[in-house]
Amino acid sequence: MAIINPLRITAQAFALCGFLSLTLCTCEVINPDEQIPAFLQIDTFTLTTTTGQCYAVHDLTDAWVYVDEQLVGVYEIPASVPILSEGATNIRIEPGVRVSGLVGQRASNVFMRDLVTTVNLVPDSHVVVNPAIVYEDWVNFKWVEDFDDVGISISVTDVSQGEVTRIGGADAYEGNSLKLSIDADSDIFECSTDLAYGLPDAAAPVFLEFTYRNNNSLYVGLISGTPSGVRQTSVLVLNPTDEWKHVYVNLTPTVSSSTLINSIGHQVFFGFLRDSGLEGEAYAIIDNIKLMH
Repeated sequence: MAIINPLRITAQAFALCGFLSLTLCTCEVINPDEQIPAFLQIDTFTLTTTTGQCYAVHDLTDAWVYVDEQLVGVYEIPASVPILSEGATNIRIEPGVRVSGLVGQRASNVFMRDLVTTVNLVPDSHVVVNPAIVYEDWVNFKWVEDFDDVGISISVTDVSQGEVTRIGGADAYEGNSLKLSIDADSDIFECSTDLAYGLPDAAAPVFLEFTYRNNNSLYVGLISGTPSGVRQTSVLVLNPTDEWKHVYVNLTPTVSSSTLINSIGHQVFFGFLRDSGLEGEAYAIIDNIKLMH
């Protein structure tokens, strides 16, 4: 028969109590009281334009939020942004876009001025901030076209089988728009700017933005004059859409590419080949065009 040593039991009991005490103390250190955040509510951006900047149309989808110049995150608006600060806090909000309309290519819009403000944050409460945005003073608008003036700065090219038509009313976006179209018996459309524009290379930001609606895939790109001849580069293909959309096309990599770096000038082109299975008229309607660097 085994003999139980009471001293050993007592020692084990003390050891167990000591372990439990240490564990409880350790949990308190690892899991301190969580700080309750304040919330910055961002529902929308408002863009204001001046003379020569076309209509105030935009598709600013994201807010890049900085607290005391530290990025806390990129949020698709509307958003409720949690911030672990209290009292008067320095906030900077950069307007963000989906480059080329792609969800996976999000970037802040460097051509637009950030909202810089100070807000009083209270834990577990919401402060609403809807940034009023303008373009930066340094933005160079090389080409702006809303099709409301007498002339049109776009013409069809020699390869086009269609035409460009200024339209208004219910089919236009705002004021007048430009319809690019081919009839049921044609397959190719192409138009380009009448002028060639000098654009900076060396990775300087160059963007084209515009509003569009189309029933046929639409190509967008540049026709560039280089020392070795004319080069045509397709930059983006836009899928058909029944709804009006606004797109931001990043031309920076194209303009700064090794083949175009010494270009004399660039014409913007729009074009399409009839999509397989599309019958009748093929068209795209464009408006509010801005080429900037």
